[in-house]
Amino acid sequence: MKKLLCCLLLSIASLPAAQVEEWLKSGLLHPDMLASVRDELALTGEQQTQINAQLSAAREQAGPLEQAVKEQQKALNHLLQDKSTTAEAAAAQLTKLLEAEAAIKQLQLRALIGVRDVLTPEQMAKAKKLGPPKLAAGGGGGGLEAKAHEKAGKLKAAVEGLGVPPTEAMKYRGGEIEQLIKSGQFTEANAKLDELIEDSHLKELDAEVEKVDFSKFESGSTDLPTLQERYESLKTAGQEIISLPLLRELLQAKTAFEAAKEAQDADKVGRILTYVEGKLKK
Repeated sequence: MKKLLCCLLLSIASLPAAQVEEWLKSGLLHPDMLASVRDELALTGEQQTQINAQLSAAREQAGPLEQAVKEQQKALNHLLQDKSTTAEAAAAQLTKLLEAEAAIKQLQLRALIGVRDVLTPEQMAKAKKLGPPKLAAGGGGGGLEAKAHEKAGKLKAAVEGLGVPPTEAMKYRGGEIEQLIKSGQFTEANAKLDELIEDSHLKELDAEVEKVDFSKFESGSTDLPTLQERYESLKTAGQEIISLPLLRELLQAKTAFEAAKEAQDADKVGRILTYVEGKLKK
């Protein structure tokens, strides 16, 4: 049950805090809180089975919905990177993204209501009396856990917004934080998340990206074996990137590289590789 609660908690953490708090004020129980007071509520075996089923069903449905959001976000990113995209085309794609996100919110809301309906009125009253919804709480383990999920959700959304998979360095540090959260070490998890947010330069993503003129860079050696070696070296080095603004800058290089490769323009490929080499040395 705890695993299922955490799965739904991760999904709910991606919602705006104000949205979740309004739901909680309306009488719904956050899975984090329910998990912390389930012993006091004396849930029956049947109730636990019903809650398991509610959350399991939500988790199964969430996968395709979250994938749809990623695809629509990626499509929007591609349109925004294309100078020829009209405002009407971008707005139409934004509508598709919002519709995909709305489907997830509907699922989350239904899951919370489903869990609520399993409890008796007495259990609901007792749960509310035992403590406030921990997502909205400022202190205590539940508050720290909610903060950790909120920070992790922002980082995840930022990476997905770029339309690229996380690097190996991001996965490693994210894995460490995930283990801290799973083991209940929320203070340490929040500290690690703060460090990762700082190292990722998340706040700098709002800055406008300047278009790169790759013709200003030297091509270097352009024989095929050398170009292949340079590319493989950069591919490996790129897995150490943590900075999100840097990843965003390199997306221009990726697009230009693919076009130059398709055109078999070895000189331009070399110039692009030189640009990336310089970026990764900083």
